[in-house]
Parts: sequence; structure tokens; C-alpha cells
Amino acid sequence: METVFALDIGTRVVIGLVVQKSVSGYEVIASARTEHTQRAMYDGQVHDVNEVAKAVSFVKHELEHKLNCKLTKVAVAAAGRALCTETATVTREEVLPTHWEQEEVLAMEMEAVQKAMKKISAEETDNILFYCVGYSTVKQLLEDQQITTLVGQRGKKAEITVISSFLPRTVVDGLIAVLARAGLEMASLTLEPIAAGLAAIPGDMRRLNLALVDIGAGTADIAFTKEGTFFAYGMVPMAGDEVTEAICSNYLVDFQEGERIKKQLNGNDPNPNSLIDIVNFFGARSSVTRQEILDVIKPTVQVIAERIGGEILLLNNSCSPQAVIMVGGGSLTPLMGDILSKVINLSRGRIGIQVRERLSAVSGQEEDLFGSDVITPIGIAISALDNKGLHYYAVNVNNTNIPLFELQLATVAEGLLAAGIQPKTFFGRPGSALIYKLNGEIQVIKGELGSPAVITVNGQSAKLDQRLSQGDMVTFRPGHSGEDAKAQVKDVISRPTAKKIIWDGKEEEFNPFIYLNNKPANEEDWLEDGCSLLVKMNETLYDLLAMKGININKINKKKIKVNNQPRELVSDLEIIVNGHAVTIDCVINNNDRIDILEKKILIRDLALEAEPMIFTVNGEAFSLPPFEAKIYCKGRVIQEDEPIEDGMEIRVEGFSRKPILSELFPYINLAENSISGGKLEMQVNGSEAHFTTELNQGDRIIVNWINKFALAR
Repeated sequence: METVFALDIGTRVVIGLVVQKSVSGYEVIASARTEHTQRAMYDGQVHDVNEVAKAVSFVKHELEHKLNCKLTKVAVAAAGRALCTETATVTREEVLPTHWEQEEVLAMEMEAVQKAMKKISAEETDNILFYCVGYSTVKQLLEDQQITTLVGQRGKKAEITVISSFLPRTVVDGLIAVLARAGLEMASLTLEPIAAGLAAIPGDMRRLNLALVDIGAGTADIAFTKEGTFFAYGMVPMAGDEVTEAICSNYLVDFQEGERIKKQLNGNDPNPNSLIDIVNFFGARSSVTRQEILDVIKPTVQVIAERIGGEILLLNNSCSPQAVIMVGGGSLTPLMGDILSKVINLSRGRIGIQVRERLSAVSGQEEDLFGSDVITPIGIAISALDNKGLHYYAVNVNNTNIPLFELQLATVAEGLLAAGIQPKTFFGRPGSALIYKLNGEIQVIKGELGSPAVITVNGQSAKLDQRLSQGDMVTFRPGHSGEDAKAQVKDVISRPTAKKIIWDGKEEEFNPFIYLNNKPANEEDWLEDGCSLLVKMNETLYDLLAMKGININKINKKKIKVNNQPRELVSDLEIIVNGHAVTIDCVINNNDRIDILEKKILIRDLALEAEPMIFTVNGEAFSLPPFEAKIYCKGRVIQEDEPIEDGMEIRVEGFSRKPILSELFPYINLAENSISGGKLEMQVNGSEAHFTTELNQGDRIIVNWINKFALAR
């Protein structure tokens, strides 16, 4: 039967088990344990490799002596707090639609994993490096539309999102270093809360929302179950050592004595008045009641329970789980369950301690292996036997040994990523395309195709998705990117020959004009990405006018002012080629004669009219028609048959003198309102007026008939 050596390297205790599968479950063949002679680990992290290696070596030798065999490979666990997860997205967009093949998609996945690793590393302040222990693709998009797989699809834009799991290299390398000093090789790695959960919580119970709390000496690891699996992990960096330190501080004892006192608190005598003997640092002896020591540690236990309870609520969406299962030596701490019950508002009866004695699927070594502190090493063994751990092995990449972890079998791509090789070098990228505009239309010149990386495994050609095995020799030569596209003006246009023409009586050459980014250019100039190339050919009259910068709609435009109001005038043009009127699409040939004749615009064509003079008569607006219409330009009276010139400022006047009041009478129908024997009352701007009173623009005028007899009375 398959046998596994499992090792639980704790902050205070190292426990080793040799376990094999049995008909009824699992059988412990041998076990051994020892405590560190000094504090060599803090919060589950190896700080003194030599000291921890001594404890591991002791346990290993004990087991080898009991079994009379050599132990070389071991299954271990890392603290749950060490696991980091991160999501990352990689988008790749090509200029033209392309087929997305398996290796290109895999390269994108590796790039996303590397991006996730960089995100985690950026969040760490100590520049911690990580091992990738697994990843999963959670979303794939093609042209921003979600699809099941990109492989075989065609499109310009692809996007992949992955969720990756990482372990800090310091944690893993510390364990590897300890094992190497003890002559052991890591065969399998799991997380402590997962291991404890595998042993403490039966599979059919994991459908419930349970919290597993593994309270050790330095840390309390937490794992949650729901719907048949573990779904969240947490850690509190406080545990049994804090309780021991509270005892040491209060009674002035060293750490070993503090541990002894704490263990007596956890003894079988629950009587609060029972006495516990204490020997302090100076050798003085005293006896203290159990209750007094409980009062000393209660504030510390309160803080630890509050921290654990807070983490439980945080990770479980602010809800209390259905039950809390505690394991580990720290779970025996007095008052822990009582205080935790209040913190998370859960019945005390739903918080309990799991012990080896209740593990029906585990047999053997019952007399030596009991209690709650052996749950985690049993779980480590179960994880390895059931192949649920992370397998560890090394491969050689370009003559460098690279350690690998795998959730499934590792691929060449994962090995290259672990070796620090950039996923972008897996494939030689095509050279950048040259994109430019030719006469306003987008043109594309493709770059040179790149060459893929050359990969061999054990001397044989290999692909990125090929599986790797222990000791495989991988060589990698990065792909080469293609040359970027480049071109000169002469490469994208064919230049016609010049034509001789007679323009407005003068002989000249009609050449095509080339503009690069709105500047004159020649055929030898190089195109740049995003540039605009404008080529004005020498074919038609339109080309000729465009070459000369003449807009047929603007060539004859004149700007003038009439009474200070700007106006634009366009006169008719007639284009004559070789004596004949033509349109602008007329083809121009050698020796053609081109003339442009303009029909002049005269003053009379403007149909100018003088403005009336506006008054208010008897409370109503009144317009007095102009007496005449004289047209002035620069103080000179001009005639209607004179031509319009650009820039003229024209003034039209309808009154060469001021009108008098009587000149309004024909327009205001005084006869209709006349009174027999009456008198005409006239006012201008409130003052009495006469028939000859001169008027100005805007004057207020009153003209009324009144009865002169009524005035006399």
C-alpha cells in the first residue's frame, strides 16, 4: 500500500507521522514529536533554519528507528496566510483579423499569470517573490464578446482573464531549506487550514457553512466550507504564544515555564481553586490558584478571540457560520470558546474542539496520538495520499534548476514562466504595420512575420503545452520579432511625367505635387506611422487648380461692406482651354492654353436701397421713405455701372438734408381726422413744433386736431 511521511512543522512543536491507506480509511503506522529547544519559528515562519532542522531531524530519526527504513520524501504544509490570489487581464489587438491558435492563447495566459504576480509583488513592501502554484482562466473575450475558448477563433482583438494562486518564496524556500538540512525532499505541499479541514471535517459535512479554526502557537489559520468545498482562507497572527507571554510577563517566568503553567491550566482539574506551582526567574517558588491565572490571561484571550471572530465575520460576508470547529494545541486555551461565542453571536453549543479520537476513518497509534493538536499532521498525510496537495519537483531550463509546483501536471509554458522567461518571447511578434493615409484613405503595409521560439525538452522539439516531468531538461531560444514595415514615397505611388502648359499667358510645367504631413515632399522621403500623404496628380483641370491652391469657389470671391455690414460676393467664372469653355474634369494635355475669365459684378447688381428714417408719430412707429439713394465710397459718389472691387466700403444715403415736419403729413392721413374750424396741434419731443421744424432719426412726434372754440372757452 502507498505510504506517506507527513510532517507538521509548527511554531512550538514538530509532529511527524507515517500513514498509509487502509480498507477503512487511513492507518497511522508510526508517529513522533518534539518541541523546539528555543524559539526558532515565529507566526509559522521559519526564522532559524538550523534549529528547526534539528527538530525535524529528531522526528525523522525517531520514525526511521521505529520503522527500520530510510525516509527521504515528505509531505508538509504552509501557513494559510501565505496563499495569495490575484486576477489579471491581458488584451492583445492585431491590425488585421488573425486566427488565434492554442500556443498563442497559452502565451496570453502565461502573460496574465505574470501580470498577476507583478500586481501581488507591487502590493508587498518587502519585494517578496512568489511561486505560482496554479491558475485558472475565468473569462475569454473576442471582439469584446465573451466566448468559451479563443482557440480557433478569428478576430483582431482578444482578451483573457485568469485567477492565479501564489505562495511567497520565503515561506516555501524556508521549508525546503529545513528539509534539505534534515536530508529530506519535499514531495507534496498543502496549506495548513486545508489539511486540518480534510481531517477534521468529513466530506459530507462540507456542504454546510462551517468555520475551521486551527489555533497553533504563533497563528490561528481559518478555513471555510460551503457547498462541498473550501471557499475562503484567513489568518490571525496571534495564538497560544501570546497567552504564554502574558503568563511570563505577570509571573516573571521564562517561556518554557510559562508553557508548563499554560498546559496545567488545560489539565483535567476544572476546579478554579486548585493550586498551580510556579518557579520564577529568580528561583522563588509560589502556588497560585487556577482562577487567578485565568484572570491574568483573560484579556489576552479576549483580544485573540475578537481577532479570530472579526476575521470569521469578514470572510463569511458578515454572517456567523453554522458552526465553528477548533483544532490545534491553542484550541484548548481556557475561555476561548466562551468569548468567541459572544464575539460572533453563535450559540456556545455550536463551537467545539475536534480531536483525533473522533476521527473514525483514522486508526493506529491511538495510545500516542490523541487530542486536537494532531489533526493537522493527519490532514497533511490525507492530502498527500489523496493527491490533493501541490506536487513539487525541479526541471532544468537553460542549465538552471527551476522548482515547480503544480495543481495539475505542469507544462513547458509554466516551467518557462517559473524560470523568469517573459511570455512575450514565446512567439516572435510580427513587425509593426505601417499605417498611413493616401489622399485621405487609410492604407496598411504589413510588417514582417516573426519567428517562434525554439523549445526542446530532453533534446526533442516541444510545444508550450507539453507536460513536464521530474528532471526534464528544457532549452529555450526566444522567438525573433519581424522587421517593422517601412516604405518611401516612391514605393506607394507612381509619379507621371510633367506637362508643359500656358497658364494665363505664361508657359510653365504642370507637375504632380506631393505633400507629406502638409509639407512638400519628394519621392525619396520615408513614410512614418500615422502620416498623411497627399498626391495631387497632373491629369485634369481640377488637379491643376488644386496644385495651384485655387478653390474655384473662392478665386472670384470679394469681400465688401455696405453701411458697415460685411458681405461676400461671388462672381461667375468661365474656364477656357484652347479657346473653348470647359468643366473642371477636362483632361489637360501638353501645350494646352488655359485662361480663366471672370464676369464682373457692378454696383447695380447689389440692388442697394437707402434706409428709411424712423419716428414715433402719435405713439406708433412710422417710417419715412428715403428722398433719394446716393451711393458713396470713400467719400465719393459712385455710379451704378461701376464694377465692384474687393475691400470696398459702400455707404447708401437716402436723405441729403433733414426732413421737416410738414413732409410727414402726406403719410399720416391728417385729412381724415380734421375738425371743421379746428386747429392742428404739433409737438416734437414734447416741445411745440411748426411746419418747418427739422426732424432727426427717432424723434417723438404728436400731430392732432383740436377744437379752437373749446380752447377759447
